[in-house]
Amino acid sequence: MHLRDLHDPLAMTVVSSHRTSEGLVCYLRCACGAWEVRTARMVATATPRSAQRID
Repeated sequence: MHLRDLHDPLAMTVVSSHRTSEGLVCYLRCACGAWEVRTARMVATATPRSAQRID
């Protein structure tokens, strides 16, 4: 799966959710480490950075 593609919603684990004045907000995490924040109006995705070596 390309990093910019949305993950399969059935493969995501709901970590947290809460209601706001705008509606329900859900925080989901994939086994690959990617996070999604879902609302009725948008889906935002964050992917983990690869480990960086510090010399």
